[in-house]
Order: sequence, then structure tokens, then C-alpha cells
Amino acid sequence: MINKLRAVFPGLIEYHPEKQPDIDAYRWFTTDKNEIVGIPEKELSEKDLLLLGAFLQPYHFHQAPMNQQELAWTELLFRGTQPDLLSEIKGETYRFIYFHLSEADTEPASFREAIASFYPEFVPIVWISANQGIIVEQGREPDDGEISYGQITDLLMSDFYMKVHLFIGPSFSDLAQARKHFQKGAEWFETIRKYNKGSVVSFIDAVPYLFLSQSSVRNKEIVSAVFQDTLEEKELLATIQTFLECNSNATMAAKKLYMHRNSLQYRVDKFIEKTGIDVKQFKGALTVYLALMINQIR
Repeated sequence: MINKLRAVFPGLIEYHPEKQPDIDAYRWFTTDKNEIVGIPEKELSEKDLLLLGAFLQPYHFHQAPMNQQELAWTELLFRGTQPDLLSEIKGETYRFIYFHLSEADTEPASFREAIASFYPEFVPIVWISANQGIIVEQGREPDDGEISYGQITDLLMSDFYMKVHLFIGPSFSDLAQARKHFQKGAEWFETIRKYNKGSVVSFIDAVPYLFLSQSSVRNKEIVSAVFQDTLEEKELLATIQTFLECNSNATMAAKKLYMHRNSLQYRVDKFIEKTGIDVKQFKGALTVYLALMINQIR
């Protein structure tokens, strides 16, 4: 798309944080692949702006100065290049917390201060537009304490007098695929907001809506995100399916599978640990069972 646009607008540039272009000399947009591009104001007519607005999203540099971590994540997610700084988190888990604000005039520094009060460590914030962006959680351990996302939305709504929606994306560890995961999560967030008006939606909550709204190709991507590294562990998935079909009754499932109850419980706990989805709870069980059904027919 960028090459086609450049053929019409020769002055088009791609945004690179380290180059510090003259922001005010360009009109900025994001493409369907979340690439930030700028077109010189002098090359644009009102008609051009109307046409571009039909397939590009306007981008506003409405953000506080970025530190090195935020610059690194911006490079990775918008350009696909992995800075050396992010190599330090290789092997650690990370996930994106997508946010959507009902107003576009939020002061970024105040927003960052509000978010920081909920985390014991620094969390990078990357803005996608004037009212959308992500919080990057990286390397968090179970004993780091749970983040109350409901309290985050309550605080933001009371302090900034606007509606806030959060999508808690799934956890990943493959940094090389971070850009793909980021783009896919942004698509999912757009879909979810059409169906679920809650202020906080987790990936587990979202999966049923995503299955109902996506094509078979997209369903494959959702299934992969649900099962993570267990996707090829057929025996483990078969055990989980039997467990769910026995209404999560471990004793009944163990008898059906001719195995010791402790062995079945070990497999269930292993699945929960690997995917982060608690199949002993209703929403987790529903999400995984739907994914199992889709996985069988794809």
C-alpha cells in the first residue's frame, strides 16, 4: 500500500522515531498494517483528505515524550525491527493491554501517571492514535500481584470524565512475532467493542464473540492464540476435552480415560499453566471447548 500511495504522493514518508521529522509539515495516518505514514500538507487537497480518510486512520502525535523502552516497542510494533534493548526480555512473557478512550484530548503525561500508579514497575505505553494505544506488560510473574483493570477504568473515568475500554490480550513469549500479535489484537479489539460494551474485556471473555464473527482462516489464528504451545499435544487436548465433557468432574473423567485421578489433575494443571486459561472456571472452560470444536473441523 505504501508504494502505491507514494506513486500518488511523492513526498510520503514512513515515521521513524529516531529521525525526528518535522511533525507539523505532514498529515499523518496509520495503514491497515499499523504503519505510520506522513504526507506533506502541501501535497494534499480537501478531496485527497476525504479519499484518504476512507481507508487510512488519521494519526495524531498526541503523546508524552517516549523513553528508550517505548521507542523500542514502537520500532518493533510499527516497523517490525527488533531493537537490541528488547533482546533483554527474550524468553519472558509479554502481553498488550489495548485501551480506547471516548475522548481524544487526554493529556498523555497525566494518563501515564494514572496508569503508573497501578504497577510496581515501569510499563511502556505506545499510542496508536489520539485516543487509542497499548500498555505493554512484560516479564510479569504470578507473585507480582494481580492488576485490577476494573479499578484502572474507574479511576480514568472519574479523573478524565470519559468512557474507557480495555482489552486484556493473551500472553506471548515469541518476541519475533510481536508485531503480528499486536496487529491481530488490535483487530480483535475493534470486533469486540461492537459486541461487548463492558469496560474491561479479557481475551477469554472475547473468544466466543471472535469465533462468531470471524472466517475459518481467522478462527485458526484464534485457536492458535488459545492453545499456544499445546496445540500439537493431541493427548493433552484430548484429556482436556474429556474433562470438560464430564462437566469438569475429575473423578468421572479419570474413569472414562482409564487413568489415575492425580494423573488427570496433573494434565489439567499443565494445560492451565501453559495457556494461562483456567478450564476449571466457566468462562475458561467455554473458551477452550469452543476452540476444541473449531480445531476439530478446520
